[in-house]
Amino acid sequence: MNYKTYLTITLLLLTVSEGRAQETNDAPPDIPETVVIGRPNSFPRNPLQNSSLLTPGAQAASSKTTGASVEVITSEDLKKQGTTTLLDALRNRTGISTSQNGGAGSLTSLFLRGSNSAHTKVLIDGIPMNDPSGASRAFNFANLTTDNIERIEILRGPQSVIYGSDAIGGVINIITKRGQGTGELNFSAYGGSLGTHYEGLQYSGGDEKSYYSIAGSYLETQSVSQAAARFGNTEADGFDVGTVSGRFGWNLQDDINLDYVFRLTNAEVEIDNWDFGAPNPVDNLNRANLSRNFANRVQLSKLAMDGRLEHKAAFSLSNYERQDTNVPSPFWASVYNGETRLFDYQANYVWNDNNLITAGVMYQDEEASTDLQSQQNQTTTGVFLEDRMTLKENWHATAGIRWDEFSRAGQADTYRFSTIYHLKDKPAHIHASLGTGFRAPALAENLFAFGNPNLAPEMSKGWELGYTTQLKEGYLLLDATYFRNDFKNLIVWNPSSSTLDNVGLALSSGVEVTLAWQLTDRTSMNANYTYTKTLNRQTGEELLRRPRHRAMINLEHDLENDLTSVGLTLAYTGSRLDNPGGTTTELGHFMLLNLYLTHKLNDRWTAYFRANNLTDEDYEELFGYGTPGATFYGGLSLTR
Repeated sequence: MNYKTYLTITLLLLTVSEGRAQETNDAPPDIPETVVIGRPNSFPRNPLQNSSLLTPGAQAASSKTTGASVEVITSEDLKKQGTTTLLDALRNRTGISTSQNGGAGSLTSLFLRGSNSAHTKVLIDGIPMNDPSGASRAFNFANLTTDNIERIEILRGPQSVIYGSDAIGGVINIITKRGQGTGELNFSAYGGSLGTHYEGLQYSGGDEKSYYSIAGSYLETQSVSQAAARFGNTEADGFDVGTVSGRFGWNLQDDINLDYVFRLTNAEVEIDNWDFGAPNPVDNLNRANLSRNFANRVQLSKLAMDGRLEHKAAFSLSNYERQDTNVPSPFWASVYNGETRLFDYQANYVWNDNNLITAGVMYQDEEASTDLQSQQNQTTTGVFLEDRMTLKENWHATAGIRWDEFSRAGQADTYRFSTIYHLKDKPAHIHASLGTGFRAPALAENLFAFGNPNLAPEMSKGWELGYTTQLKEGYLLLDATYFRNDFKNLIVWNPSSSTLDNVGLALSSGVEVTLAWQLTDRTSMNANYTYTKTLNRQTGEELLRRPRHRAMINLEHDLENDLTSVGLTLAYTGSRLDNPGGTTTELGHFMLLNLYLTHKLNDRWTAYFRANNLTDEDYEELFGYGTPGATFYGGLSLTR
């Protein structure tokens, strides 16, 4: 299908929806009232409200007072679209581009606002998930499923004041479901193309004294050849992943909460080879990557001073075990082990009605080893202070500073300021932020063989300015944000010294536009567009694998029977550079059209259908790696 056909489909849908919009007299979406800083809305002691954000300050706060750029993906969004992996949930989001080495389960990198893949910090309920045994501590987005997830918050821009190392491009925070109400059981299963099947079971509930949620799932697919079929590769590289996760909490007294979360993931994905000097990857019939991750966190929180002061103390542990079953060379490691232990304490104090002071301290110990490398470790101590303030009833701001000391890489100091100003004469606001971020060297970069023990942290400074407004009497919400991030001390290979060194300089800047339009009481549209300009200041070239243009348009319509909902998503990825075998090449742009549908059979059963790449587009995210064509899936969900 060509682009004229895509455009025709989209315009027809918009025309029909716009015509219906003129027929409805429904009230526009509610506009949140102006708020001031108040007492902490302690989570998970209390459920997280729809109007609250957790990630910007590591505490529940009204979105009305937050100047940062945040996107929220709810559990309802995931359920409606039939999304079962974190990667699928993030692919078409504002400011994000991804690249995957083949089909499902293959190594996946994510670039947030043009930053490196290692510049996004990934958390599950405050547990740092970036792999300490990886080459750069980057998180692999391929294996994590959406089981037991209440919401995903995507916080864009440097965030090291609260979250320390790795939060240069932003933070992706995955928040586990907090059960409430009478016990609810949910079972879902689907199957479809490429020998794919999924089964998931979840049980949750809670009251004022305690809450719980526990889930398990298994996903398996034959997928496609990791090495692209256009080079004659025909072997399907299968993937399977099993997950068990849970959250348990007790309000021991009116002012004390104990919370425990965990997630265990076991995955296996078949992979192919890219031999040194070869022009493209080729099939390997006997090679696979095995991975196991166990992450858990226990947190104790206490309210004092009649609720004006909240103490939170927690211990987190995340363990990684990875194995390559058939490495191409005896000089390559085949077994990797890594572990991150984190102790953190945070105090939130309501100084007065207009100031919420947050102070925190953390101590982190990370270690890693391989079958060719003895265990190495490094520690970090960090202290931060932040003030969330109300300057006027319609003007809020945040200011924070942080100091970090690394046992191997020395010191890193960061700051962040943000503000949001609500216009008095119209439903609109201006938001802005300025901050710095850093990434400490990974153990593989400074302490493993061929590493450089003298490496310092990578640093960045970023800022953004945006305007959000409501149009068409509140039915349409539009935001446009300009951003820029300057990187220095990037760790790259220095040919003059034949070692890794802090000599890299880069820049990313661009514009993000998002739109939410309630076309009728039954039809809605969400869209985003991101323009990202990147520059390697050493070579003068664009950074690899970052498209300048990314866009998405999503239309959802509820049928008049109030039982059926249908959605259509059109996603565009522009051309971008890749560097296979050391030769720079340009990958072509592509569009993907996806369809999803849910139909409520009765009070307990729901049927759903999903079609990806409906037009069977032939495309590549990375040079030489395969991608699936048109795929179709259907399933059932039971709730009781």
